Amino acid sequence: MTGLERISRITLGVFLFELVILCLAASHFLINLETMILLSIFDLLFVSLAFQLNGTLIQKLLLLALGNGLGLFCNFVFISFNIVGEEYFGQISNVFYAFFYPILNVLWIVTFWSLSLTALPKPTNWERTKRN
Repeated sequence: MTGLERISRITLGVFLFELVILCLAASHFLINLETMILLSIFDLLFVSLAFQLNGTLIQKLLLLALGNGLGLFCNFVFISFNIVGEEYFGQISNVFYAFFYPILNVLWIVTFWSLSLTALPKPTNWERTKRN
C-alpha cells in the first residue's frame, strides 16, 4: 500500500466518522432529543456488534454512516407524520405517536442490522466449524 492510498483511506475514515457525528447533531437540532438518543444507542450497539466481525474499518464506518442516515430520514418522516396528525386530529394523535414511535424505530433498526451484518464477511471460526 502506497502512502497516497494510506492517506486516502485515513481521510475517508475520518470523513465517515464525522458524518456519523453530524447525523447525531442534526438529529438533535432538526428533529428532537429522542432521535439523538435513539441514534446514539443504535451507534453503540452497532459498534459493539459489527466491529467484531471481519471487514475493513472503512466498510464498518460506511455501514454505520448509512445506518445513521437511514435513522435520520426515518425519524424525520415519523416526526413529520406526528406534526401533520396533530394539526388534523388534535392531541389524540400524540397517543398514537407515543405508541407507534418505538415500534417503528425497532423495525428500521432490526432491518438495517440484519442487512448490514450480511454485508460483512463471516468470522473465521465459523468457517472452521463449517469444514468439520
